[in-house]
Amino acid sequence: MDTSDEERERKRVEALRKNLGANTRRARERLGITQEQMAEMLGISPEVYGRMERGLIFPRVERLTVICEKLGESSDRLLGLANPHESLPAMGTPGYDELLPVLHRLMPVMPRLTQLQRVAVRRHIADFQRLLSTFLGTEPMERRRRRRTSHAPAR
Repeated sequence: MDTSDEERERKRVEALRKNLGANTRRARERLGITQEQMAEMLGISPEVYGRMERGLIFPRVERLTVICEKLGESSDRLLGLANPHESLPAMGTPGYDELLPVLHRLMPVMPRLTQLQRVAVRRHIADFQRLLSTFLGTEPMERRRRRRTSHAPAR
């Protein structure tokens, strides 16, 4: 591998570490879990866990799997490789206001669910969000146009 390939690889790994740290922190905070609690769940020191969240170290694959399980997230999402457009409605939008009470009830339960159950819950939330967006008129205009034209009868 030449120097430019090595540099490119180093930057790619650094970006993955930083994505993992930032996304793990957001997921942990969304669930209301402290760094100390998360470290305890993983069987590591809070200092080591904090270094991972700051993007300074990268966990072993086995530990990454446990992190994903505890946070109810896929490794793709935590590493920043998942579709970024799968997100919650923006604060203050009708979809957000209707979805917020549901999310508040789900958050304490999420850490106790299996990975399969978490995936199912996330899919249902995404479906519910799309339904709310459609009913409340918050679906992006471009997506509505595409949906209308794709369902329009052929002439």
